[in-house]
Amino acid sequence: MDIKKYISDKICEMFNVDSVVIERPPKDEMGDFSLQCASLRNEALKSPFDVANYIKENFLDDEKIFNELKVMGPYINFYLNYELLACKVINEVESKLDKYGSNNQGRGEGLLIEHTSINPNAEPHMGRCRNSLIGDFVSNLFKFTGYDVERHYFINDLGKKIALLVLGIEKYGLNGNDFKDILDVYVKISREAKDDLSIEQMAFDYLERVENGDSLMIEKFKSITDKCVSGQMKIFSELNISFDKFTHESDYVYGHYLNDILDKLREKNKLREDENGRYYVDLEGYDIPTREPVLVLTRSNKTSLYPIKDIAYSIYKIGLNSKNNYIVLGEDQEVYMKQISAVLDILGYSSPKLISYSYVLLDGEKMSTSNGTLVLVSDFMRELRSILKSEFEKRSLEVDDEKLNILANACVKFTMLNVSKNKIVNFNIENATSFAGESGIYILYSLVRINSILNNNCDIEKVDDIRFTTDIEKKLIRDLYDFNSVVDSLLNTLEPAHLTKYIFNLTQDFSRFYEEINISNEKDIVLKSSRLRLLECVKVTLTNALGVLGISTIDKM
Repeated sequence: MDIKKYISDKICEMFNVDSVVIERPPKDEMGDFSLQCASLRNEALKSPFDVANYIKENFLDDEKIFNELKVMGPYINFYLNYELLACKVINEVESKLDKYGSNNQGRGEGLLIEHTSINPNAEPHMGRCRNSLIGDFVSNLFKFTGYDVERHYFINDLGKKIALLVLGIEKYGLNGNDFKDILDVYVKISREAKDDLSIEQMAFDYLERVENGDSLMIEKFKSITDKCVSGQMKIFSELNISFDKFTHESDYVYGHYLNDILDKLREKNKLREDENGRYYVDLEGYDIPTREPVLVLTRSNKTSLYPIKDIAYSIYKIGLNSKNNYIVLGEDQEVYMKQISAVLDILGYSSPKLISYSYVLLDGEKMSTSNGTLVLVSDFMRELRSILKSEFEKRSLEVDDEKLNILANACVKFTMLNVSKNKIVNFNIENATSFAGESGIYILYSLVRINSILNNNCDIEKVDDIRFTTDIEKKLIRDLYDFNSVVDSLLNTLEPAHLTKYIFNLTQDFSRFYEEINISNEKDIVLKSSRLRLLECVKVTLTNALGVLGISTIDKM
């Protein structure tokens, strides 16, 4: 039951208004829900105090949800009937299990999301990793709530960098087919190209041959990029991140989609050619924060640049799903996305919904390729696993590779997603691997404690009656109840930090429960059964919430 809606509907009916704002009081002793009554004053009830008293006397609680209503100044505060709420919440969690928190909001609707899509010649680094983690979180959230999610990856197999890579492999060959071997060749040929302009010119010649349909060159480009993407996917698989559909930029070149776009823009009188022979789009009239509202689509030799291929790909995606269509990009791409959206509007298409995020610092230092501070995901995860292994050795605990990977993923994902999308992540590896505080390992360790309690009391028979006697038990019940509304809110905000805060709060309340209550020594069978059922529900809810973040759980450490 949505208690806020229950209160709101009754108040709106009492005062013949469309809506009221139901809030959570700042302190537990002030009740569970409250309403500021000033906006409900009328001729008969001239002060908020009068309104609050009127509500107290006339509120019809036919579901017996509240034990008491209290007037506190201009507020009317509602105190829940926790005996009733506990029964409702525990029974709902036990019946829904891994679906608890989801109300099947998507109802099987299709949803398309594109994220990550890095250049094939690049190994994923920690800055771009935020794109992948946010994209994976959004995908998991929509899947959890009943959408049929398709995760897309766009492969840039036609850029200058890929042409240079083709040249490099032709010149030097490969020592092996490992992803790092390919990247080493790219670094070597790129350095040469800086001193030898003929190499860059040859790369442009290769691109022109590809766009003109040279089958041999097309095969070279695709073969190499597929090897690169395979290497990238191996790295992402270590983070349990996967994709459903891969699309190559070249598909739009060979299918003449780009020429069709140019023709349509020409028909709309929006295509221009500059003094260098490059085609661009006139975006005059669109709200784009640039000095010149234009978007260049081709080089002077008329070979395509990224934007026109992104436009073609966006049209393709909108054709697949025009209603639920998302793309994840860094904040530095927001202006570019406005330009792409403007061109799509000119052509008569809607645009994917942008999910934007800020950049990542590692201990205060911004990552950059140019100044050599770029940190690769594979290197970072290796270092993280090493730190965790040392921590376990200090505690005389053994940890196998599978468990180590789960813990390392939890540390990275919880820390990266625990910051609002529009704020900078300052990643501190020491904090991320701490067994205390807001860290993934602290959350998983709390789950291990819950498992231990449940396993040590697995022979206790569950009884139907539910009874609790302490404030912390009531607090946990309210936490569990809140999970449904947290998920509803996430669908609107797509803000992972809201979920991490919920998870941390629930874990802290369990820790207080753990300190105050000894289940094993409890003689009252109803209390003991109720508390074990409560912990089982906490375990289910934490597991479901972590699953939305893309974090797996472990049974013991």
